[in-house]
Amino acid sequence: MKEVVLITGGSDGLGLEISKKLCGEFTVVALSNKKESLDNLKTKIECETEFCDVTDPTHIEQILNIIVEKYGRIDYLINNAGVWVGGELTQNTYDQISAVIAINVVGTISMTKAVLPHFIKNKSGKVINIISTNGIETKPERSVYCASKWAITGFTGSLRKELQKYGISVIGINPGLMRTNLHTSAGVERDMTNAMEVSEVAIIVEFVLKQKNIAIEQITFRSNEAEIF
Repeated sequence: MKEVVLITGGSDGLGLEISKKLCGEFTVVALSNKKESLDNLKTKIECETEFCDVTDPTHIEQILNIIVEKYGRIDYLINNAGVWVGGELTQNTYDQISAVIAINVVGTISMTKAVLPHFIKNKSGKVINIISTNGIETKPERSVYCASKWAITGFTGSLRKELQKYGISVIGINPGLMRTNLHTSAGVERDMTNAMEVSEVAIIVEFVLKQKNIAIEQITFRSNEAEIF
């Protein structure tokens, strides 16, 4: 039986590219709260899809139960779902702030918490958190977004140490600017001249996922440089 990979935010942008990259060799289950995107995905590649709201722990548990009942296992979790907010803090609405924290932080933590019992039971598994270079650096007019990404950087490092005794890997991937609709979905226009193609980033995610004997904790990369720890 093929190994099972769950990808949150798996129906568009980087998540879609990762789904396409892994589909075939793995059983890919793309999770998203965008039903239309999931329907479109199924017309492009042969992967499984599930509507899933990562901000709703009860819904997460229900979806995971369906997946485990169907496939009997979960081998990898790629936490990719995320939203953007920019601008000065005084310009950010409370609803914008809540949405970023709910999806980028609480969603990642809740999904991981729900998957871990399956990993711990099998004493194996890999969690890959798609963070951002904004999770290791600070920039003006990104205070809320950076806060959400720094939170996951800390979560990733702490959880890695917590799960070592179970043989479970936790890796943080920090890509720079990518050609996705992350910013346009938030109503922001960005200069994409030096942005990376999502296909380039998906190759790195695939490489990390497939490593069995090489311990990788974190990869940080932009269009012209990379750091592996």
